[in-house]
Amino acid sequence: MIPRALTLALVFTLVVAVPPGARAGEPTEQLRTEIDELYRTVKQAPAPPAAGRESTAVLDRMFDWGRMAEAALRGHWQQRTAVERTEFTSLFADLFRRAYVARVNLVDASRFQYLGDATDGTRGEVKTKVMTKRGSTLDVDYAVRRGDSGRWRVEDVRVEQLSLIENYRIQFHTIITRASYPALAAKLRERGAQAQ
Repeated sequence: MIPRALTLALVFTLVVAVPPGARAGEPTEQLRTEIDELYRTVKQAPAPPAAGRESTAVLDRMFDWGRMAEAALRGHWQQRTAVERTEFTSLFADLFRRAYVARVNLVDASRFQYLGDATDGTRGEVKTKVMTKRGSTLDVDYAVRRGDSGRWRVEDVRVEQLSLIENYRIQFHTIITRASYPALAAKLRERGAQAQ
């Protein structure tokens, strides 16, 4: 027989983990699997030589770089040639991967909570709560879209309701309007080279 205090603790844990009205559906389960795999890959110590390739593969499955790159350039995207779009998508993916993996080291993965998801046709949102190693909590929501393959892929990440794509869009727009698109591409290439 389970003691009453333990029963109450289990009920409280379930209430905290999945709030009323939320559900852990296919987008949440898919994202959970990918984030768990990413954490295992990044946190291996010492990191094996293949860890970088493995984390890149996970992130490439998880994120829709084409949609994200287009959204980050917004109006400037239509002005780009096909070659520029392909290069920018690659540069943007590289930038975002480095930033995302760097944040993994700031998070307490054991206290990562999946709060459920909501979907409307091919679009959805997966809500999570992240605990940093410093003890603060952050609401991190993933905007997802189901592709033709049936997989849900992330199109944006909102931290405390602030869109990372919108943040990049503002930075990129500022550089393009003050200088040029080639100046932005050169800056992204330089950052990528410095990171290697």
